[in-house]
Amino acid sequence: MKFSIKVQYGLQAMLDLAIKFGAGPVQIAEIAKNQKIPVRYLEQLMLILKRRGLVVSSRGKHGGYTIVKHPSDITVLEIIETFDGPIELTSKKMKIIPFLYEIFENIQKDINKDLAGLTLEDLVFKKRQKERSYIYNI
Repeated sequence: MKFSIKVQYGLQAMLDLAIKFGAGPVQIAEIAKNQKIPVRYLEQLMLILKRRGLVVSSRGKHGGYTIVKHPSDITVLEIIETFDGPIELTSKKMKIIPFLYEIFENIQKDINKDLAGLTLEDLVFKKRQKERSYIYNI
């Protein structure tokens, strides 16, 4: 199983917005620069996120994008499904081998459960924790 580049870039953009949550709109050029995402591609992704109701945009000199909900209320699963749809490890054809179908169905449930329990706030916390571990005092 491999997530698309849309998911990867979408997660990066949402993480960038979550880090700046409460500080006002973030311009798309800033997100693109920070996350090393092509601006044109990011524009398309932000429209998808906007249609899904995860971000809002504002126009003007100080305009940009902000996430709609608190980072603790947006799950990684929600972002993945926005771009790639539901995670599916099983298919109807697999039902001809019931034990195999059952095994992969359980794995799929576990993956969904783990990703639904992982929020943007968790990612922000882990990122900040990792950044602090690189600070050396001499």
